[in-house]
Amino acid sequence: MKSWRWAVVLLIIGSLVLASCAQASPVAEKAAVRVSTYAERSERFALRLPAVYVQYGSDGVLSVAGFTTNQLYQWTGIDLRMLNLQPWVVQRLVDADIQHIEVAEDAKGLAVYVNGKPLPYVSWDGDSLQNLGDMLAVFDVPYAPVIKAVLPLVRFTRLSVVVQFPIRPGAAVIPMRARNAPAVVAARASSVTSPVAVVRLDITYDSKGMPSLFGLDAGTLAGMGIDVRPLALNPALVKRFMAHNIQHIHFVNRPDGIHIYVNNKPLPYPAWDEEHIQNAVDLYQRLTGDTQSPVFTLVTQILPELRRSDVDLLLRFPVPEGKEAIPVLEAPAQ
Repeated sequence: MKSWRWAVVLLIIGSLVLASCAQASPVAEKAAVRVSTYAERSERFALRLPAVYVQYGSDGVLSVAGFTTNQLYQWTGIDLRMLNLQPWVVQRLVDADIQHIEVAEDAKGLAVYVNGKPLPYVSWDGDSLQNLGDMLAVFDVPYAPVIKAVLPLVRFTRLSVVVQFPIRPGAAVIPMRARNAPAVVAARASSVTSPVAVVRLDITYDSKGMPSLFGLDAGTLAGMGIDVRPLALNPALVKRFMAHNIQHIHFVNRPDGIHIYVNNKPLPYPAWDEEHIQNAVDLYQRLTGDTQSPVFTLVTQILPELRRSDVDLLLRFPVPEGKEAIPVLEAPAQ
């Protein structure tokens, strides 16, 4: 197995990226933009590497290519010790017969597999990644200009990490996914002709973060016995949206996930189908043994029904002075 070589390659790449972000200078920003532009125009950039395999011992210490995090730090200065786990966490995974977890990404999204089974994942494409980059400044993400420039490069990469845990005594070895398997098992977006529930709801916020429903403000709703304060937003967040001319955020539930649009522009979104959801339910039960709590009800009943529901939630924010109102477009059908 030559995974140690790819581990070193990824560590070097990660160190270079972090070093560029740490500088966060105009030079770094311009360099990131030039690299991204080169990759898109030249079609000569690609980074698709075999999976990197790392292991946790029963003591919770992470090993990469057979070297522990302590050894890596002593010999290379690369500090991954914050990735170590508490021994009880590893033991819980072992008791639940969780033998390996894979995190993989490519041009279609970021996926997680537990014992080779796909869980709900994040779906993206070139447009949604670009739009996500535009949103970074809204939330004051550190080094947002550099990250925004680098994000489109995700379309040209395929990276995955497989995290292995000790095998429970007496348990059968669970095979890993095939090395040539796609990074993302895309959700099957079959149409729902008769949804189990239909919800259409617009929530309009004022500059103080107070919501209005059905054209009625919070005070009027309170007089009717409807308390909308749990829906209120931090006024600073609303002002931040206004400063960046974010007029509406649209959540649309479909059979393949919850699609998200900001000013009609799509963002990466959580995606799933029945297989992904059932695997998540099975994992929750295996890890917790829970069958009574509200969380169990949410995971086992509400999530599966959500996929068969027609839910459309629109959040509206004040139009900044001097800006034109952006009409809400019907979310594109899938």
